[in-house]
Amino acid sequence: MKKTAKIALSIIVCCIIAACQTTKPALTAAAPAPASKPQAATPAAPAPKAAPAAQAAPTAPSATPAAPAATPAAPAPSIASGQSLIQTEARGFSPTAENGRTSIDLALLFSNANAVKSWQVAIASDKGSQRTFTGDGSKLPSTLEWDGKTDSGAIAPDGSYTAALSIDYGTAFKAVTVTSTPFILDSAKPTGSIKLSPGLFSPINPGDMVTMTIAAAASAAKLDSWSLEIYDPGGNLFKSFDGKWPTDSVAWDGKGIKGDLVVSAEDYPLVAKLRDEFGNVGLVKSTIPIDIIVIKQADGYRIPNSRMYFKAFAADYRDVAPELAAQNSTRLDRLAETLKKFPGYRIKILGHAVMIHWDDPVLGKIEEDSVLVPLSKARAEAIKQAMAERGLDPAMIETDGVGAADPLVPDSDYADRWRNRRTAIFLVK
Repeated sequence: MKKTAKIALSIIVCCIIAACQTTKPALTAAAPAPASKPQAATPAAPAPKAAPAAQAAPTAPSATPAAPAATPAAPAPSIASGQSLIQTEARGFSPTAENGRTSIDLALLFSNANAVKSWQVAIASDKGSQRTFTGDGSKLPSTLEWDGKTDSGAIAPDGSYTAALSIDYGTAFKAVTVTSTPFILDSAKPTGSIKLSPGLFSPINPGDMVTMTIAAAASAAKLDSWSLEIYDPGGNLFKSFDGKWPTDSVAWDGKGIKGDLVVSAEDYPLVAKLRDEFGNVGLVKSTIPIDIIVIKQADGYRIPNSRMYFKAFAADYRDVAPELAAQNSTRLDRLAETLKKFPGYRIKILGHAVMIHWDDPVLGKIEEDSVLVPLSKARAEAIKQAMAERGLDPAMIETDGVGAADPLVPDSDYADRWRNRRTAIFLVK
C-alpha cells in the first residue's frame, strides 16, 4: 500500500508541475491522471513535458474534454468626465437681413479635450441636415459661425434648427453627442398696411393733424421697430418718423423738415419700413392725399400751389401718362367742389412756370417772353375751362400767366423747383 501511495503521489506531483509550466492556464482544472499499475520499489517516474501553451493539461480518457482557453476581454471604454456642450445665446437670425444678425455663433465645449480624435457639428431642421462642420483633435474650435447656407452653398430654408456636436474619443472614452437648444432661421420680411385718419388731410388751422397707424405682422421673428418716410411730389424726403413696437402710430401736422407746409391738392408718397428682431425689413407704400387748402387773407382767400400735370410745353392735361391723367381729374374735381363753397366770390387763376435758362439772362429773357408767359396763361385758361365743365360760372373766373416771374424757390434748385410749376387761385369779393 505504501508503494502504491508513493507512486500515486509521484504522478500527482508530475501533473502539478506540468500544469504550472503551461503558458496560459486552462479555464477548468484538468482531471488527475489514473494511477499506474503498482511496481516494486521503482523510483518515481520523471515529470512529463509541459503541454503546449494553447493546450490544457492532459486528462483521463473517460473525462469530458476541457473548453478552449478564452482571451480576456478588453475593459469597456468609460464615459468622458466633465460635460461637452454646444450652444448659442441668440434666439435666431436672418442670413438675408438688411441690417441685423446675418449669421449665428455656436459656442463649443469639449470635455477631455486631449483625448478627442475627431468631431462633427451637424445643423438640421425638420427638413433634414443642412450644414456640417468636421475636424480632428489637433485643433478644437471654441466657436463656429453659421451664415445660414447649406453644404451646397444655397440659403437654408426658414425654420427651427438645432446643432448637434458629436465627439469621437477612439478607445479612450465612449463617443458622445450633445445638442443645442432650438434656434430660428427666418428670412421672411414683415408685412403690413397703413391707415390714415382723416383720409384726406387739410392742415389749415393750428392743431390740424393726420394720424398714420401701422398694422404689421412678422413670421417667426418678433416685430422690433418701424420708420415712416414722407416724400414731396418731387421725390424728395419731406418728413420722417420712427418708433419701436408696440407703438404703432404717429400724428403729423403737415409741415416738412424745413418747416414748410404741404402743397394744396398734392399727393405725398409714404413709405413705411417694418423691421423685425433679426433685421428683416418689409416695405409698405401708401399716399397721403392733401385736400384743397384754403387760406384766409385780408381781402378774401387763397388756394396756394395747386399743381397739374401738363404735356411738355403744352396746356394739355389729358394727353399725359394714364396715372397722371387720373390724378389731374381727381384734383380738378376737388378744386371745383371747394370753389363751389364760396358763392359770390370772383376767382382768379394765376399760372406759373419754371425757367430752363435761369443761368443766362439773355436766353432767359427770350424764354420768358416767348414761351413761359404764354404757356402759363394757356394753362390757367385750361383749368378755367375744366371748372366750367364742372359747373362753375366762367364769367366769375379770370386768368393770367406770369411765367417764371414769381418763383417759390430758385429755378436752379433742381430738387425743389417743381414747386414753381403751379397755378395759384385767389377768391376775392
